[in-house]
Amino acid sequence: MINPDVALTIESFTPDEEHAFRIDAPMAVRGILRDIARHGERVALYYGAHEGGVIVTVILDLETDGFWLDATGDTEVNQRIEASSEKFFVSAHLQAKIQFPVKQLELQRREDSNQFYLPYPEYLTRLQRRDFFRLYLPPGLLKCQVEAKVGQEPLRFTVRDISEGGVALYSERVENASLKPADQVQDCRLTLEDGSEIVFDIQVRHSALTRMPSGEELTVIGCRFITLSSRMAMQLQRYITRRQREQLP
Repeated sequence: MINPDVALTIESFTPDEEHAFRIDAPMAVRGILRDIARHGERVALYYGAHEGGVIVTVILDLETDGFWLDATGDTEVNQRIEASSEKFFVSAHLQAKIQFPVKQLELQRREDSNQFYLPYPEYLTRLQRRDFFRLYLPPGLLKCQVEAKVGQEPLRFTVRDISEGGVALYSERVENASLKPADQVQDCRLTLEDGSEIVFDIQVRHSALTRMPSGEELTVIGCRFITLSSRMAMQLQRYITRRQREQLP
């Protein structure tokens, strides 16, 4: 399924984003490219620092050491792409942007068509901003502990949804509604199914009483992350990716 919401433009990263969203495990890199090929995602191949050229193509096949992209029907354009010293691969994976610099590319004749062969990259960057995807979770799946006040019993919430920009929490307990918009809370702990924890600081953006389909009323508190370390961001990204993969048909 093509992701129309992910713009196939080259992304500029801050140093923190570059570190947090870089994936360099060979199996993970190949798995992402395999998914891109399987779902027929478009690939933008940028070439030439000065010309600003780009073609939109697809991954045709994957092999042990690399993969094949469909080339154009224009021999001159194909040759310019092959000769260009600066090339970028940009695509989409599970509503996130994927990009990496192309270090090697060969134009070859294969299966009666012109195709580009690329070795697997040493790394790729997977950027999933809050605007791209929000993961809604089954009720009660994840719990989040919030130390609202020093010396008091921590507040415990169920996670309604989560993204790499923030989290929405809900609770039946009236006292948990003491979290108000603009409140900032440190050292919140999200416990995953395997028992591992993601630790972060939040700022409350909104709070509202919501009636569920069952008729019960829950307080829903929307929060944004104000501190999330690179290690925690990567752990969260992997969790969201895994849950998305499980939801694929």
